[in-house]
Amino acid sequence: MERDEKKPLDELRSHRDEGFIRRWSDRKLASQQPLVEQAEVEHPAEQPCDEDMPPLESLNDSSDYSGFLSPKVSEPLRKMALRKLFHGTDFNLCDGLDDYAEDFTTFEALGDVITADLRHQLELQEQKEAEQQALAEAEPVESATAAVESKDENSPEDPRPLAEQQPSDDDNRESPA
Repeated sequence: MERDEKKPLDELRSHRDEGFIRRWSDRKLASQQPLVEQAEVEHPAEQPCDEDMPPLESLNDSSDYSGFLSPKVSEPLRKMALRKLFHGTDFNLCDGLDDYAEDFTTFEALGDVITADLRHQLELQEQKEAEQQALAEAEPVESATAAVESKDENSPEDPRPLAEQQPSDDDNRESPA
């Protein structure tokens, strides 16, 4: 902007009170006036289209890919060019800061080191196995003792099992009282 274009605005300021509202109003009026610079803006050069682009096979890491970002370039061609760019060596680097970049399928053996927790778990497992073994040994003795006791209960009166014994008529009679 030239100095001559600002004169009317400067004259307005000198006649008015210089408060905030006045300055804001002046700026708003100035923004509504067209600027000479805006009229003289050069039109950008023709934007490249698909036919203007170099073949994808000729592109390498040092090639200029900015033409593929033009709005006139088709979306599939743009995607193929960007895919080729990002698969290049400049963008395909592993920086070592990735959490899962290491190989976790192999690990170092602990060797002779046994943690306290592991030792405690092993002791608990041994106790459980000892209890199960003691129960397994005690069950046959108890079952044999129970069988002998049940045999003794049935034998004094009638050697036949209880299921075969039938009540007699004498058992059902009421005693005279």
